[in-house]
Amino acid sequence: MKKIFKVIGLLFVLLIVVTAICLKPLDKTPYQRTDFYQKQMEEIVKLEKQQVDSTDTLMVGWSAVNLRPSFTTPIAIDAERGGKHFEGVHDSIYARAFVFKQRSKKVAYVTADLLIIPPTVTAILDTLLRQKGYSLDNIYLTATHTHTSLGAWYPSVVGEIFAGKFDDRLPIHIANCIAQSILQAEQTVEPCKIGFDTIAAPSFVENRLVHDSGTVDECLRLIKFEKQNSEKALLITYSAHATIFHEKMMSLSSDWPGELVNRLSELNPTTFVAFSAGAVGSQGPAKCAKSQSDNVDCMATGLAKLIQNRLNTIKTNSETYLNMRHIPLYLRSPNLRVTKSLVLRPWLFYWLFGNEKVYINSLKLGDIFFVGLPCDFSGELVEPLSGLAQKMGYNLVVTSFNGGYIGYITDDKWYELPAYETQTMGWFGAGNGSYFNQIIQQILKKV
Repeated sequence: MKKIFKVIGLLFVLLIVVTAICLKPLDKTPYQRTDFYQKQMEEIVKLEKQQVDSTDTLMVGWSAVNLRPSFTTPIAIDAERGGKHFEGVHDSIYARAFVFKQRSKKVAYVTADLLIIPPTVTAILDTLLRQKGYSLDNIYLTATHTHTSLGAWYPSVVGEIFAGKFDDRLPIHIANCIAQSILQAEQTVEPCKIGFDTIAAPSFVENRLVHDSGTVDECLRLIKFEKQNSEKALLITYSAHATIFHEKMMSLSSDWPGELVNRLSELNPTTFVAFSAGAVGSQGPAKCAKSQSDNVDCMATGLAKLIQNRLNTIKTNSETYLNMRHIPLYLRSPNLRVTKSLVLRPWLFYWLFGNEKVYINSLKLGDIFFVGLPCDFSGELVEPLSGLAQKMGYNLVVTSFNGGYIGYITDDKWYELPAYETQTMGWFGAGNGSYFNQIIQQILKKV
């Protein structure tokens, strides 16, 4: 009996030691009193206020490159697919690029039919096109956030849970496709006019976190481009997650955003159409049909109809200004909760998840102001930001998945909610909804 108690005692001591090594108390320090907040504000203070000069002609070009590799990969998200590789193509996936030029400035805007723009791809892109004048300083990255696209792109424990077993060929392949789309787009630049509009589409998005207790970002945001040679393009953002096709779909697909692009391209054969995920955090697609395929069709058909009815009324003008910023983002140490009051220690978090630099992008095209974020940014947080931007004379477009990833940023009032977005994916502690809003507001003031 004494031996049994001794073993139990040793196990108890071991448990305490392991817990102390792996876990720590949740950091509840208000972000305004932290070092990372001070560093972030210092970065923003260093930004010079942009000088507006709309007399120079803006040039734009666009292109699309198919993303399907010559080999197969797991599907991201892989968690329910057991590492199985894709079995075919339901609908094609692409990297689409716009290139903007004005005087000596040029910026590439990229959207890809991927879950996110993987950090492994971002690192390659920072150097791949430097001889052509492109780096992360002037490549604005976004994704459609389809959950049925290429995996195998991140070599960490959690990265392989999300995207399947890492294949070092895949980041190189994606980066080369994006690079090709940028270079092809640059070859097509012509003087252009730009227009912006929004359409309320509340019937096609729902708050998947707290349902009727929360809000949605209901706006379709449309950016229309018209070249002097009469070619046209349309860039769309919307907040509903591209999650209609899920674990039972074993073929590559761009989900409802890809079908929306296809529908509008069929209706407007001379118009290049692209889509970027907006503030998709807490925002799900409407359940307007029973089967996945019918639900994709319902979303695409309904949104295409709204856009088509408005497309020809969007006014464009040539008075614009081009500028992009690539701003380091500072965060609290990881605070991934295991219980309400205990979190993983940073060393364990980084071993499981990886440790990449992250940043915020901003892109100004005339009175359109894009903010690119490394997260699933909640649609509940967009309305006050859009209101502030409008008071300043700008149309705000928030996009997600800019080449880094830090989990979900949700409204602070839901932080204690024991849910997937808030607990499992709320990686960097409390207060981030307010923190990100303050950062974006401060960047807007530097426009």
